[in-house]
Amino acid sequence: RDTLLSLQASAQAKWTALRVFEQDAPATAPDEKKKFFVSFPYPYMNGYLHIGHAFSMSKCEFAVGYFRLKGIQCLFPFGFH
Repeated sequence: RDTLLSLQASAQAKWTALRVFEQDAPATAPDEKKKFFVSFPYPYMNGYLHIGHAFSMSKCEFAVGYFRLKGIQCLFPFGFH
């Protein structure tokens, strides 16, 4: 368990230093063909959260991560509807 916690801490420190999960607005207008937008509504509390929420959210997170790795400008405004 301690080994996994130390690996997690070192990975998170590296991600923070490299700003892996941060996205800044570009200084110049990006190429029209290299943009990706995904939206996911905030889970309202009019019912119980269920595995379907996590399943749908994970698909959005995977897609954004994949396209960012390919160098495509991504915007993922979670819950801003």
